[in-house]
Amino acid sequence: MKRISILGLGYIGLPTAILAAQAGYEVCGYDIDQEKIKQINKGNPVIFEPEISDRLWKALQGGLFKVSHELQYADCFVITVPTPFKEGNRADLSYVYQAADAIAKRLMPGNLVIIESTIPVGTTEQVAQFLEKNSDLKLGKDFFVAHAPERVLPGRIFKELIENDRVIGGICQQSCKLTQLFYSKFVKGVVHVTDDKSAEMIKLTENASRDVQIALANQIASMCKVANLDPYHVIELANKHPRVKLLSPTCGVGGHCIAVDPWFLIETFPEQTQLFQVARAINDKKPLTVIKQVLDKAAELKSRNISRPKIFVMGLAFKPDVDDIRQSPALQIATELHKHADALELNVYDHNIPLHVLQKYPFQIVSDVWHGIAWADVILVLVKHKEFALMHQDVFCGKVVIDTCGLLYEMQSRQTSAILEGAVKVDTAFWKTGAMKDLA
Repeated sequence: MKRISILGLGYIGLPTAILAAQAGYEVCGYDIDQEKIKQINKGNPVIFEPEISDRLWKALQGGLFKVSHELQYADCFVITVPTPFKEGNRADLSYVYQAADAIAKRLMPGNLVIIESTIPVGTTEQVAQFLEKNSDLKLGKDFFVAHAPERVLPGRIFKELIENDRVIGGICQQSCKLTQLFYSKFVKGVVHVTDDKSAEMIKLTENASRDVQIALANQIASMCKVANLDPYHVIELANKHPRVKLLSPTCGVGGHCIAVDPWFLIETFPEQTQLFQVARAINDKKPLTVIKQVLDKAAELKSRNISRPKIFVMGLAFKPDVDDIRQSPALQIATELHKHADALELNVYDHNIPLHVLQKYPFQIVSDVWHGIAWADVILVLVKHKEFALMHQDVFCGKVVIDTCGLLYEMQSRQTSAILEGAVKVDTAFWKTGAMKDLA
């Protein structure tokens, strides 16, 4: 294999294309978004990710990486398009089949097709049959198909694409062999070989597991709220047990994987996924709980003659230190609060998300976090970006703080003075005041 076509130049496709080019493959990236193609050709990766701008520029200058809105002939086609869900939380495979249709028109004897997109169990086989039907080539003889789901964390994509173990599942033995050969050029982790359905199940199981773990953390936070306890303190000390590893509560679950992929299992195995269904319900409810907290606090302040309390939202990405807002619960919360202009004023801030992206939304954007904090009556912390955690707790003095992600507890851990001492002037210790009830 020498020529590689990668379909979909998003958070997975573009870094994969760059690494493949740096490994010596002749790579052509394909995307239907012509503006994205234009920007990438200029050296602008469009997405934020450490190392990506420098790596992209070197790949383009090296001559082994090109991008186009026309799919090129290749020895290997890699599908990295999104797989969102549609009405009824059912998998939307339209992008996968659009990619497969484009490949079928270019498919030649000896070609390999790899699906990296996350898909329901059985989809690789269905796509392979689609390719066979629409190309007049024989599956397993003339062309080969495998599923090789990605396993990366935004903010560490290049490191994890290179170092993490991979699972690949081929339609046949030759599909596995060719796919293993492709990744061996730039993956240092172990490449584990299995069948296509197992690979699909493994990926979905990984993300469903994370969803369940986050749901457990959010349930603990709910119980702690009733008991007037700090959930982050409880979880930190529970994790001192050698066989306990709880995650931290959040304002909900977002991103393109964990908030979406469990539905693929629920769709396929409705009678065997009761736990996943409950976890999804818990995590989907969390943003609504936060919204109610804010509205209740606004009503309380209004009773104290603050007619429209000023709410300052810190963080809109789906997780810390990324620019990704796909399925972001923080974005959902801010968008819904904006609809309550009669009850509150709302300003939002997230330094990681480009301004032109935020300007698509109706709420007021603040470009200076310090001005936002000074302006606010209530500070709503939705995402624990590292820059926020480095602030000193004194900046919140005199403010009501609703913390959904443990920023205050991290400040307490890093700084020796009492957490937000005097922030709400009832008692000197923050955790003994009514403000503690606004946590999580």
